Amino acid sequence: MKKKLLKTIGVMMSVVMVLGCTACGASEENTTGTQGDETATAESPVGETSGNEEADSGAADAEASGEKVTITLWSQFSDPNSTDGNYVAFYNALETIKTEMPNVEVIHEGTESESYKVKLKTAMAGNELPDVFFNWGAGTMKPYVDAGLVLPLDEYMTDDVKSRILGGTLDNFIFDGKTYGYPYSVAVASLYINTELFEQNNVKVPETYDELLEAVDAFNAAGITPISLGEKDLWPGLMIFGIHAIRMAGAEDFNAALNGTASFDTPEIAAAAAKVQELAAKGGFGSSAMGTSEDDAVAAFKQGRAAMMFMGSWLNGDCEAEDAAVKGKISVIKFPVIEGGKGSIDEFHGGSGETFLVSSNTEHPAEAAAVAQYICEKMSKDQYLAGSGMPAWEADMGDTSDLNRLSQEIASLTSDATGYVYWLDSLTGGSKADTIMNEIAKLIDGSVTPEEFCKNLQAINE
Repeated sequence: MKKKLLKTIGVMMSVVMVLGCTACGASEENTTGTQGDETATAESPVGETSGNEEADSGAADAEASGEKVTITLWSQFSDPNSTDGNYVAFYNALETIKTEMPNVEVIHEGTESESYKVKLKTAMAGNELPDVFFNWGAGTMKPYVDAGLVLPLDEYMTDDVKSRILGGTLDNFIFDGKTYGYPYSVAVASLYINTELFEQNNVKVPETYDELLEAVDAFNAAGITPISLGEKDLWPGLMIFGIHAIRMAGAEDFNAALNGTASFDTPEIAAAAAKVQELAAKGGFGSSAMGTSEDDAVAAFKQGRAAMMFMGSWLNGDCEAEDAAVKGKISVIKFPVIEGGKGSIDEFHGGSGETFLVSSNTEHPAEAAAVAQYICEKMSKDQYLAGSGMPAWEADMGDTSDLNRLSQEIASLTSDATGYVYWLDSLTGGSKADTIMNEIAKLIDGSVTPEEFCKNLQAINE
């Protein structure tokens, strides 16, 4: 994450906490193909409407012609009933776009996250992408850009629009000076703790890494899963290794390794790998992390069967949902510093890197760009109010007294952030991301040594 983003996000989060008015895992597949409740119609608003003035040019053209334009949209938001704040925000946008842009009909297909990635790769290979589609930034987006499959949005990004986007949040969507996506969220990973379980078992909330290991031992002795991890889906392991590498190597050096400008084969990254392996061997992730899906890991945490979980801020909505047994019992803390590491307590895993891209083959580029922009700006506000990450756009948040308290805690935690490392798979993308995921899984199951792990990762940089 560039320094500009680091400074801006830290300041922005602090301001959000003070004023409450500054704008910033997946379930099983329930929706594939077009369904009645996922079809939206849209027109660019004229004047003051929902704060999405940006949609005016594309839909205005459609209105002038008297024709309704159909825009196909794919996403990983497969469950309209999910309490995940990003899902809530997306379906809010899908609903309001019907009245805000009535001259554009949006046909949505939602596919569960892992299946969605396969679907995108297949569509990319066959040049059969929809008009607009959800995707991750940085290394994950780059192959689409390199292949000329996505539309640059600069000509649709007016000065007014740019003035509402928070500084630095576009960084992961810019290639060779061109911008291909709008941001909608700044997500941050934190260590979620079940304060009730800590109190009931007389376990100290960890402030140091040694105290974290002591907590793992205490909860194992009590028959409670210390840290819930769904490594069957592979990507959760990226996060637990990621924060260890940030603590040991520091955000700057770890980012350099991920970008291929520095080596993975260093004493610091080897030490991070050893710590993760030690944590797994101690039963830190329970007895069956490799066979547990992310959905099941989240369910276990929501049901109070695990003491901790290291996860992104999209977990906030799940923890505070009405059906969550842990509602009101969860807090978030910074992942402890590891003694001897180069990283600081104020370096975080996360940033801004999810968006909606526009296919370069769309027959309606202006309208498709307007839809992508509307959804991102609308989601920015609503996902924040739903408790999943910080906003990436300025907006009047209104009364924030009922805002998800975990979101407020995260805003406080990150107000002095000095460094970020974005999600490892998004930063690297493609086969490089697959290699990192698979090697971390081997690290957790003990089938590779930390030294072998580092050499295997460095091989992808050579």
